[in-house]
Amino acid sequence: MTLLSATQVSRQYRVGERSLVALHPVSIEVDEGEFKVVIGPSGVGKSTLLQLLSGLDRPTTGTVLLRDKDIYQLGDCKLSELRNHSFGFVFQTPYMLPHKTVLQNVLLSSLYASVSGEYVQRARELLAYVGLAALETRSPATLSGGELQRAGFARALLMNPAVIFADEPTGSLDRATSKLILDLLREQTESGRAVIMATHDPHAMAYGSERLVLEKW
Repeated sequence: MTLLSATQVSRQYRVGERSLVALHPVSIEVDEGEFKVVIGPSGVGKSTLLQLLSGLDRPTTGTVLLRDKDIYQLGDCKLSELRNHSFGFVFQTPYMLPHKTVLQNVLLSSLYASVSGEYVQRARELLAYVGLAALETRSPATLSGGELQRAGFARALLMNPAVIFADEPTGSLDRATSKLILDLLREQTESGRAVIMATHDPHAMAYGSERLVLEKW
């Protein structure tokens, strides 16, 4: 069953009198439980495509449907709520607030729903799931790159998202930590979640069940 789809989405930016193309028109369908890998050379628009699919940026042309509903027909507030509850994000560089603990950073995803005991318990369970239960009170500054990525992964799962977007999640990790993150991503598809990952890493590409190749025009 198709969970997320986009038809001829593109993105252009105006710089003075010039129009810069960040992404040429592309279409994509992602099913429940699918691990879709987006590949292509640098500058072709892989990250831009993930931003358009996830509601982080509005396309210049085209439509994006989540369960057959156009997400860009929503106002900004409703779109933010949908993004918070339906999408999880894993970035190459985990964005952590330095003045918050690891647990508090994981709980940031629950702000739209207000922090409750239920979310605190789930955050702790997710930290245990990624092997960081003993580090929940630590400052992000004391964690290694791999530990930060695992904390970011726990945060991405907090709201039980339907889709996880992973943008170069192994780009700055060693091989062992990369395998751990990729195994965690693939494990999510077994519960019906979709994963959409942009990557340059040949090892990471092998984890995908389907590939979308973006090419330079």
